[in-house]
Amino acid sequence: MSIRVLLSNKHKTISEGIASVLKNHRDMELVGMAHDQEDTRRLCEESKPHVLVMGIESQGKSDVDMTRWLSLHHPLLNIVALTSDCDRSSIIQMLDAGAIGYVSTTSGIEEIMHGIRATASGRVYLCQGAAASMLDSYRRTRSTGLRSRGPRGQLGDRESQVLRLIADGYSSKEIARNLHIAPSTVEVHRRNIMRKIGLHKVADLTRYAIRNQMVAI
Repeated sequence: MSIRVLLSNKHKTISEGIASVLKNHRDMELVGMAHDQEDTRRLCEESKPHVLVMGIESQGKSDVDMTRWLSLHHPLLNIVALTSDCDRSSIIQMLDAGAIGYVSTTSGIEEIMHGIRATASGRVYLCQGAAASMLDSYRRTRSTGLRSRGPRGQLGDRESQVLRLIADGYSSKEIARNLHIAPSTVEVHRRNIMRKIGLHKVADLTRYAIRNQMVAI
């Protein structure tokens, strides 16, 4: 089944450029192009896309609010933020609002395609620029001795290890092999993690791990 993609960007040339490339990928189908928030809401309802690639303005609160609204009203929609900003605060804002992908406008077109495919399968995707920004923030936090209060106050050491591996895309069997424990023990840790932090989807767990700098992306 083709990945149904909706493009939303007030800059028509950007949408048209991505659209022209999408046509050459047989596993993707362009279902529409929106140029404002009203169009985006309407086309999300009418075309039922799997992935929305949405242009985000620098420090755009309305875009964050729009992302949050779409995530609430279309929970199966996978949102990729396309923006020139790659600073940690912008990335975290969009992930918290419900985006599952983050791609810079300076990224190559194939990186945007990778982001669409990854998010269509439910995986969190950060482009190289965004990942580098998060890694730099992670390193600076480590070097100054600062610690995130979020997960470390709630999760045990083994649970934190399991969460990091979940965020890195490992299955329960792979985590069991990596940590030399039984798969059933991994499942117990997974349930405890979900109960403690109130999240159940892998994408949500990954966002949580990224936000709390538990993974060096």
